[in-house]
Amino acid sequence: MKQVYEANNWQFPDIKEEVANFWFAMYIISIIVMSLFYSFLAKKLINIPFEEWQSISIPNWYFYVFFGFFILSWVSYATMINRIVKDQWQLQESEISHNIVKNRFIKLRNGNTAMLLRIITLDIYEWLLLFFLIRETTMHYIEDGTATGKFAIPVSSGDLKKTDIEPIQDIKVKEKTLEPAKTKALKERKEENLDEIYNELIKKIKGMDDKEKYSTIFADVTIIKNKEISKQILNKLLEEGYITKEEFNKLMEFI
Repeated sequence: MKQVYEANNWQFPDIKEEVANFWFAMYIISIIVMSLFYSFLAKKLINIPFEEWQSISIPNWYFYVFFGFFILSWVSYATMINRIVKDQWQLQESEISHNIVKNRFIKLRNGNTAMLLRIITLDIYEWLLLFFLIRETTMHYIEDGTATGKFAIPVSSGDLKKTDIEPIQDIKVKEKTLEPAKTKALKERKEENLDEIYNELIKKIKGMDDKEKYSTIFADVTIIKNKEISKQILNKLLEEGYITKEEFNKLMEFI
C-alpha cells in the first residue's frame, strides 16, 4: 500500500513501526509464570485431603508474584490488541478517504475490554476475538488489493469517483516537480501553519456525507507530525460543529 500512496503522491498514514516483540515477550513470560503457579497449587491440593484444604499455608510472596504477573499479562495483551486494531483502523480510514476501499471492515476495539471479557468468559472470548480480527483483516486486504496484488486506484477519467483495477507493478510514480529537499522543507512549513491546514480541510469536507467527512478528517489530521497542531484543529472542528464530541474523543485516541 505504501507503493500505491507513493504512486499517487499521497501521505501514508503515520503508523508506528517500532518493534513490538517486547510486549509479546512480556505476555509469554507472564503466561508461563502463572501456569507454573497453577501447577504448583494443583499439586499441593492433590496431595492434601479435602478436609485439610483450609489449613493450607501458602507464603504471601506467592500471591504478590502471581498478582504482579497477572497485571503484566493484562497490560501486554491489551497493548498488543490496541496496536493491532488501531494501526489497521488508521490505514482503513486513510484508504476510505482516497476511495481505495468503500466499506469499514475493521472495528475499533479496546484491549482492556477484551481482557475483561476473556476473564468473564473463561477465555472463550479470546477465540471469538481472534476469529473476528482475522476475518476483518482478510476482508479489508481483499478489498484494498493487498491480498491479490491488484489495487483500486483513482484515475483522471472525467469522473473522479471511478477507479481502475491495476497491478501494482504497472503503476507509474508521478514525476516530482520539486527537489526532495525543497519538498520536505515546504511540507514542514505547511504543517506548522494551523490556519492553512484547517482552511484546506474545511474546503475538502464541505458537501461530504458524515462517513466520508469523518474519514477525510481522520486521514488528514493523523498524518500531521506536530500533535499540538492536530489537537488544535480537532478542537476547532468540534467548536464549529464539524464533528461530534464522540468523534472528537475517538480521533484524539490516534493523536
